[in-house]
Amino acid sequence: MASSGTTSIPQRVTGAEFIVHFLERQGIRIVTGIPGGSILPVYDALSQSTQIRHILARHEQGAGFIAQGMARTEGKPAVCMACSGPGATNLVTAIADARLDSIPLICITGQVPASMIGTDAFQEVDTYGISIPITKHNYLVRNVNELPQVMSDAFRLAQSGRPGPVWIDVPKDVQTATIELEALPPPAEKSPSPDFSAESIREAAAMINAAKRPVLYLGGGVINAPARVRELAEKAQLPTTMTLMALGMLPKAHPLSLGMLGMHGARSTNFILQEADLLIVLGARFDDRAIGKTEQFCPNAKIIHVDIDRAELGKIKQPHVAIQADVDDVLAQLIPQIETPPREAWHQLVADLQQEFPCCIPQENTHLATMD
Repeated sequence: MASSGTTSIPQRVTGAEFIVHFLERQGIRIVTGIPGGSILPVYDALSQSTQIRHILARHEQGAGFIAQGMARTEGKPAVCMACSGPGATNLVTAIADARLDSIPLICITGQVPASMIGTDAFQEVDTYGISIPITKHNYLVRNVNELPQVMSDAFRLAQSGRPGPVWIDVPKDVQTATIELEALPPPAEKSPSPDFSAESIREAAAMINAAKRPVLYLGGGVINAPARVRELAEKAQLPTTMTLMALGMLPKAHPLSLGMLGMHGARSTNFILQEADLLIVLGARFDDRAIGKTEQFCPNAKIIHVDIDRAELGKIKQPHVAIQADVDDVLAQLIPQIETPPREAWHQLVADLQQEFPCCIPQENTHLATMD
C-alpha cells in the first residue's frame, strides 16, 4: 500500500536571501551602506526583511565608520555593505582603521559575476587583493554553497581573539544562485580565549609585589575589563597611564591616573615612566607615538605584557613575562595574589614630577586685536 504521507520539498533561496537570513539569525538589526548594481540582489532581499533596518550613508567610507560606531558601542560585529569597484575602494579607509583599532566589522561587497573576474569588467577591482593587508581575514565567494561556512566563519573570526574586520566579496551570480535554506548555520559564537599557565601568573604577581616603582600601562585590550583593571590599580597602588583607546579606564581625577603617555601625553607622565622599575602592560602595543625611541623607553624597567594577540608579544619590546590571554581572565587570577606594599616614596616622586611638569593650558585672549 502506498504511503499517504507527503514529502516536504526543501525551501530554496537565493544567495542574497541566504545572506540576509543569516544576518537575521545572527541578531543583526541594523546594516549600513550604499546600494549599487553588483550588490542589488542583497539589497532586494534586505528590503523584504522585517528585522533589519538599513541606514543609507552618503559615502561608503561613512558607512564603514557608522558600522565602527555601532560595533564599539554594542561590543559585537556590525555590518556595512557596498557595491564593487568604487563602492569597495571607498570603504578602504574605514576598514583599515577598524583593523588598527581592533573593531569587529563584517564588510559585504558585491562583485562582478565570477566568470568575469579578471576581465576588467565594468566596476571590477581586485577587492580580495586590496583587502588582504587591511582586514583580519577576507573571502571571495565563488560558489553559493560556500556561503554557510563563509558567513559563520566571518562572524566568529571578527569577534574572537583580537577583534577586527572581515571582508566578504560576493559575485553577483553567487547572489542570484540558489541554495537550500536548511543549510543556514546557527549563530556564530566567539571562540574561547587561549589558556595560560598558573606559573606565569605567579611570576607576574611576584614581580608586582617586589617592585618599588611600578607603572600600569593600559591599551584598548582592557575594554571589557574595567572593574578588574581598577581593582588591580587600587589594590597594588599602581600609577596608571593609558593610550587613547583606553582613556576612561581610570577617571582623569583618580589619584592614580597619569593620563595619556607619549607625544600626546603629559610631560610628567613620560618622565614618570622613565623612572619605573616595572611596567605592567595590559592590552596595549608599544606604539611609536606612545614610546618614542624603543631603546630609550623605560630603560630600567622589567616588563609584564598581557595581550590576546600573540603577535604583539615581543614585537617591539621584549617582555620578561609574556601572557597571551584575555585581560579579564588574567586579572581574575592575578588580583588575589597581589599585595598592597608601601610605596610612599614612589608616589611622592610621581607627585613631585607632576608638580614640576604641570599640564598648563594657556588662557585665551578673548579680545580682538584692533587694526591701526
